[in-house]
Amino acid sequence: MGSLCGWLLPLMLALAAGAQERPSYTCWKTSQPLVIDGKADEPAWQDASPIDLVDVRYLSGDRYHTRRTEARILWDARYFYFYFAAADPDIWSTYEQRDLPLYEEEVVEIFIDPDGDGQNYAEVEINPLNTVFDLLLSKPWSQGGKGYDAWNPALLNAVQVNGTVGDAADVDQGWSAEIALPWAELVSPLVDVPGSQLLPPQPGDEWHLNLYRYEQARRSGSKNEVQASAWSPVGKVDFHVPERFGRVIFGSRLTAVAPQSWGQAKAAEKSPQP
Repeated sequence: MGSLCGWLLPLMLALAAGAQERPSYTCWKTSQPLVIDGKADEPAWQDASPIDLVDVRYLSGDRYHTRRTEARILWDARYFYFYFAAADPDIWSTYEQRDLPLYEEEVVEIFIDPDGDGQNYAEVEINPLNTVFDLLLSKPWSQGGKGYDAWNPALLNAVQVNGTVGDAADVDQGWSAEIALPWAELVSPLVDVPGSQLLPPQPGDEWHLNLYRYEQARRSGSKNEVQASAWSPVGKVDFHVPERFGRVIFGSRLTAVAPQSWGQAKAAEKSPQP
């Protein structure tokens, strides 16, 4: 009986973790152009519901780090928009060149798996220096996935810093990042990211994605405590868990956008126009 219980308990815990409800979010379509300046002060951003990131390790979703993070999402016919606001009394980063390992320091991250199949997903990161890391993955690293850093989408991105980057002697307030990802950039010969999903999405379409922050609280100018946050927690410090990505439902307060299939997007000579 003892050996049976020892086998059943991990299985029951795993099933319970898998059964945890993933969050959902209605992403509204904006009717006005957004200025990508890291401020997110347009009325459309104020109307977008805030997303509080929680400790990535706890599936209950009710545990927060001391350095809180808020995100918002919008869309229009051309772009998928993301905004992060990160509280941070000691903002620091050193990487200033694209595709260096930003995830080793301080960064906010977007993972997008449109069709929710757990494969062929996109990753975009940005640090307080407005440096970008972007990658396409065939599947999670733990499953032998392959990453393609040759993917360098034509993002619009900006950062605002309330403090100084890299000065451990002063007290900062935090930093914010704003990113516009063109729908057309999700079409790549490297990896089939959209799958069966339309580009741009139609109102009512559902995509799967997750939002993260990797924060390193320094003590005496050296690395120390790691605070890893997520919109949809995964149960451990591992961001590559697509089965735990949250659900985004595209909403519209406007006339529906004419959709475009993946095949049409691949054949198009230019990005969809707003």
